[in-house]
Amino acid sequence: MNYNEYCRSVIDHYPEYVTQKEMCKILGICTSTAYSIQKKGLIPFEYVNTPEGRRQRIKITDILLYQYKKMCFCELENEFVKNLRNYYQKQLRDFPQLLLVSDIVRFTGYGKTTVNNWILRNELKPLTYKNKRIQSLNRGKGSLITKDAFLDFLTSTYYRSITRKSSIHKEQAKQYEQLFDMLIVKRGARNA
Repeated sequence: MNYNEYCRSVIDHYPEYVTQKEMCKILGICTSTAYSIQKKGLIPFEYVNTPEGRRQRIKITDILLYQYKKMCFCELENEFVKNLRNYYQKQLRDFPQLLLVSDIVRFTGYGKTTVNNWILRNELKPLTYKNKRIQSLNRGKGSLITKDAFLDFLTSTYYRSITRKSSIHKEQAKQYEQLFDMLIVKRGARNA
């Protein structure tokens, strides 16, 4: 389901603007989580004075966009991940089909030890033959990883949910999210 279909199926159930309390009910979160989300700037809001006092006014479309992004982050086969894979394929087009650990270190910005730990934990699948890892022909270069296996790793929930990201990983994630946001906005403009 794309963002526009998701919006059409849900938006009629809510008013154009909601309060923070209503947002918590929609997203199924507590108020402290709502404060955290808003403090990070993930859902914009404005303050308005009402007869009951000062309240937050939040656009329902902003809440639905946040919820859609959250759904995309958790599900594997969806529009977000497919586009993410295409994004990384373009980034990796100058790399060889068989990657060394040093190539992965250079692309992700993580250390050699971290990459080797991913391989040992089987998060990043090395090239194998009869259940044995194939090592590089150059002595000391380590495991070989196919570009497809690396793309699977880059789009995996594990890699996307790393909390202490390298500066390169942060930059790639930020750049892709901006591209994905532009894609959603363009689709909304075309379908409107």
